[in-house]
Amino acid sequence: METSNKFFIIIGKYITALIFILFATVSFSETIELSVPAYSDGTHVYFHDLLKQSLEANGHKVTLKSSFKIQKTLPQKRAVYMFENDSLSIMWLLQSKERDKKYASAEVGITDNLIGHRILLIPRGKQHLYNAVNNLDDFRKTGLAGGFDESWFDVEVWNANNLKIYEVDGAKRLIYRMVAEKNRGVDYFSRGFNEIITDAAAHPDLDIEKRLMLIYDRDFLFYLSPSTVKYKKILEDSLGKAKSSGLMNKLIRRHWAKAFTQLNFDKRVKIYLKTPE
Repeated sequence: METSNKFFIIIGKYITALIFILFATVSFSETIELSVPAYSDGTHVYFHDLLKQSLEANGHKVTLKSSFKIQKTLPQKRAVYMFENDSLSIMWLLQSKERDKKYASAEVGITDNLIGHRILLIPRGKQHLYNAVNNLDDFRKTGLAGGFDESWFDVEVWNANNLKIYEVDGAKRLIYRMVAEKNRGVDYFSRGFNEIITDAAAHPDLDIEKRLMLIYDRDFLFYLSPSTVKYKKILEDSLGKAKSSGLMNKLIRRHWAKAFTQLNFDKRVKIYLKTPE
C-alpha cells in the first residue's frame, strides 16, 4: 500500500509539472499582434522599435502590422478616427486629461519627455527676433504668435503662460505654409525636439530657431484601441522595464542622434512653461 501511495504521489507531481509547463508554453508563445501607423517620413520608426524591443525583452512575441503607410500630411483627426474604430491598435499621442478619459493607455512616458521640449520652426531670415530672448517674460514681450491646431494640448499650455497663439482648424500642413508666408499672423510653429529635424528637412523654406527650447511637463503615451486594452498591463510592465533598464534611453539616443548633435540640446536657453493640469 505504501509503495502504491508513493507511486501515485510521484505521478501526481509529474502531471502537475507537465500542466504547468504546458500553460507556461502557451502563455509564452502567444503572439501579440498590433496594427500600427507607419508614416511616409519615417517618424514612426522609433515607436515601432520601442514596442517590439520592450515586449521581446520582457519575454513576449510581437508582430507589428503596418500594411499601409499613412501619408505625413494626413490630419491627426483622421488617424484618431481610424484608431477609435479599431483600424489601428495603438497610437502614440501627447498625454492629456481629455485623452485619458476617452482611451485606455499604457501609463509609461515613451520619449523621456523629449516631445515636451519644444523648438521653433520660423520663417527664413527671422532669427534676429529671438536673439534677445532669455526668459519667459522676454518671449512674451516679442508679441510673436505660435500656430496650433485648435485641438492640441499646446493651446492650453500657451494660454496658461499668456503667450500669443493663432489657432488653425485643419491639417498641420497649413501651419507650415502660414509661417513660411510671413504675413498670415503666424510667426512660428512649436515642434518637439524629436520631431523638428524631420519637419525642417520637409520644409526647406523654414529655419530651426537656434537658441531657445521651451519646456513643459508632458510626454507621449501609447493609447490603446478598444480591442487592445487587454494588453495594457503587459505593455506597462514591458515599457517600465525598458525605461528602468536603459533600453528606452538607448533607443532614443540611437533614433534621434542627429537631433542631439545638431540642436545643441545642452546649450540652448531653456524656458520652463507652466503645465496646465
